[in-house]
Amino acid sequence: MNVSRVDVGSDKGSMGTNFVSTELSCLFCQEQARERTSSEEGRIIYEDELFVASHRLDESELSYLGLILIRTKRHVNDLGELSDAEAEGLGRLIQRVGKALKVTTGAAWTYCYSFLEGVRHVHVFVTARYPNVPKEYVRLDIAKWPAAPMGREKEVSELSSRIRTMLREEN
Repeated sequence: MNVSRVDVGSDKGSMGTNFVSTELSCLFCQEQARERTSSEEGRIIYEDELFVASHRLDESELSYLGLILIRTKRHVNDLGELSDAEAEGLGRLIQRVGKALKVTTGAAWTYCYSFLEGVRHVHVFVTARYPNVPKEYVRLDIAKWPAAPMGREKEVSELSSRIRTMLREEN
C-alpha cells in the first residue's frame, strides 16, 4: 500500500499537518474500486492501464462543458512520485485531450492545472477556454462567465462521446 506523510499546513479548511493519504482514504481510489454507474461510464473519454480521463459532471447543477479530469490509476501522492512511464504518458495524454477539446468544442485554447490539495492523488484538469471569454474570467473563474457553455448529464455525455471518438481515431 502506498502511504505518504505530508505536512500540508493547518489553515482553516486544510487537511491538517501530517495528513496521511493511502488507497484506503483516497476518494479517487475509492471511486476506482467500486463499480461505475452508467453516467460515469458515459463520461469516460480515455482509459488505459495507467490513467482514466473523464468529463466532470456536477449532478446538482449545470456543468462547464470542456472540463476533463485525468488521474492516475495507481495511487500516487505527488507528481515527483510518478514512474517514468506515468510521467511520459501523462504529458502525452494532456496534449491529446487538449487537442481533442479544441476540435470538439471550438475552444480557442486549453488550460491544464493540478493542485493536489483537496485529493492527494495525482490528477490534472484540462479545461477548454472558449473564444470571446472576457479577460476577467480566467483560470478557475472560467465557469463563472455568464455565457459559458454549460450542460447537464445529456450534454456532458454527448461531448464526452465526441472526445472519446476523436481520441480513439487518433490512435
